[in-house]
Amino acid sequence: MDSSSMTAPTLAEFQAAPHADVARVAPACLVYAAAGTRRQAALAGLRSDSEAYARWSRVEMMRACQIIFEHGVRHIFTILATPGQFHEVGRYRERLLDWIAWGVAGPEALADYVRLGWRARLIGVNELESLRSSAERLLALPAPSGAPTLWYWVVPDSDAPWRWLRDAITHTNGARAAAIHALYGEVLPPASLYLSFGKPIVADYLLPPLLCECIHCYWTQRPGYALTQMELRTILYDYAFTRPTWQADKSQRGEAAVAQRAYWEQPLILGVGARLGPFWYPANMTGASACVPIAPTAEVA
Repeated sequence: MDSSSMTAPTLAEFQAAPHADVARVAPACLVYAAAGTRRQAALAGLRSDSEAYARWSRVEMMRACQIIFEHGVRHIFTILATPGQFHEVGRYRERLLDWIAWGVAGPEALADYVRLGWRARLIGVNELESLRSSAERLLALPAPSGAPTLWYWVVPDSDAPWRWLRDAITHTNGARAAAIHALYGEVLPPASLYLSFGKPIVADYLLPPLLCECIHCYWTQRPGYALTQMELRTILYDYAFTRPTWQADKSQRGEAAVAQRAYWEQPLILGVGARLGPFWYPANMTGASACVPIAPTAEVA
């Protein structure tokens, strides 16, 4: 992102701008940790343990990623399964790896990559024999030079990213770029934007190893891959024009807060929420403050 030399547009102007103008300030690499796909499916009238759910979820994922790529992002990292999902029971867990194999490297997915001009990579599956062939099919698929790349990864347990990191460093001279190449097969730019859903949580297994230096985080409150162009542009506007506040000369920066005293003295806490049945929802969002908290139960993601 380099918006320092640009005159900041209004949000309305940014929303209406051509994709190419938005792409000038979009991050090269972001993490799209979409969650709540089963919740999104339920809202759409689909059972989350059904084959229809898997087919529908793949289409929704591709649609959302296409919106992101159209706005100039070159690399999307999206996690397909977290450690908690490997501890679940029932048909969803039984079908999870088969759904992943089909969803990322089945005939429909391969045809989509060719049609859209994307590359796709599946990492973190060396310990999951059932997914190795899927990763190999993605590597063999031809793509144009410089194609946008969709990076999938699967984390079978919370220690897995540390094992990947250890192996990458062990087999290189310890330089960061060499370790990144060893882990991903190429040198990649840092991931500077994290987009997820629900509770404001960041876990080490949600962030691609070696690629996160300073990452700006956003959590939508619509589950699954329900991302729209307006929502993405609102996030990119904040990322490019509102959040960059660093300045080299801080001699008067602290004193400047006096002009906004009413804001700094508000008892506002980002991240406090209310319980909606088995779910969490931000208390500061419209309507959530009226929710009646219920007794804590086992955490539900």
